[in-house]
Amino acid sequence: MGRRKLKIQRLEDMKARQAKYSKRKKGILKKAKELSILCDVEIVLLLSSPSGKPTLFVGQNPK
Repeated sequence: MGRRKLKIQRLEDMKARQAKYSKRKKGILKKAKELSILCDVEIVLLLSSPSGKPTLFVGQNPK
């Protein structure tokens, strides 16, 4: 019993889209931070929310 492939499509409900964005943003920022630390690299992410508000993440590994 494996997982089924989900068809990726745009969420029409703005509240649902914003909620999904917030949850996904938290996860991707955590992964970027881990990658920055584990691989000793600098990472820059620029995310734009469904409402148009930008988020900038700069992951710098402390020396």
